[in-house]
Amino acid sequence: MKIVIIGYPGSGKSTLAKRLSSIYNCKYLHMDKISFYPNWVEKENSLRINSLKEFLKENPSSWVIDGNYFKILFEERVELADKIIYLNFNRFTCYFSALKRAIVYKHKERESAPEGCKENFSLSFQWWILHQSRTSKRKKTFNELKEKYPNKFIELKNRKEVNKFIDGITNKK
Repeated sequence: MKIVIIGYPGSGKSTLAKRLSSIYNCKYLHMDKISFYPNWVEKENSLRINSLKEFLKENPSSWVIDGNYFKILFEERVELADKIIYLNFNRFTCYFSALKRAIVYKHKERESAPEGCKENFSLSFQWWILHQSRTSKRKKTFNELKEKYPNKFIELKNRKEVNKFIDGITNKK
């Protein structure tokens, strides 16, 4: 099973990736991990692309990848995927999830974060969650994916839908 998880910051993409990789017994990749140097310094696209290509090469038949990163082999990822899961949570749910995460991991590194990148909840990140990540261009991209891949596109709008989705998978096994 190959799964791409996309959506808004704070929606739970990394948590879902870890759960699905456990269910399907496959490797998972947090795009954040290959995208930043310590202290959230952005890596060059060529390094990100090479890291992603290496991951795909090492895991040709089954994987879970979380994160949008539209400039990093995005079309290739969604084309290869058996499922595209879009976490389309409202901005306030995402905001409070990110706030909770920031409190739990204050001055610590979380598993899905790049090495040397401690959790923060800066004003710029809060603005990103509430506004910048929700541009009409991004929404258009998500809607185009839904239209292009109707048989493998799954939109989940809240935690209850995520849990129901997970239950549906685990009950089939």
